[in-house]
Amino acid sequence: MASLDDLLHVKGTVGAIRYTGDGALAEMVGDIPQEYADLAAEMSNATSRLMHHEADLFAAYSGMGGWTPPEGWVMRGDQLSVWNIANIACFVKNDEVSFNELSRAVAYLAHR
Repeated sequence: MASLDDLLHVKGTVGAIRYTGDGALAEMVGDIPQEYADLAAEMSNATSRLMHHEADLFAAYSGMGGWTPPEGWVMRGDQLSVWNIANIACFVKNDEVSFNELSRAVAYLAHR
């Protein structure tokens, strides 16, 4: 069975979380302090909700299909990025990770 621990095998992964529909932390793995994992769960849930709204607006205004529901989102920082699909957020070091490998791993886990 696939688990969050599988994401730690992707080179560059610092940690990962799974969160609930109300933004509570459900699970965490890796090198993330508890208080940061709790905040990351709230932030990831809020960002995911916003992305769903934005996708609906984009689809309505553009007349283009295929945008809803959105599959996920990425927030790239200077050194670290967050890769989110469904209710899973994975934190990675930009200079070490293969985003293609990460995308496959998170998508696989999110759809299990």
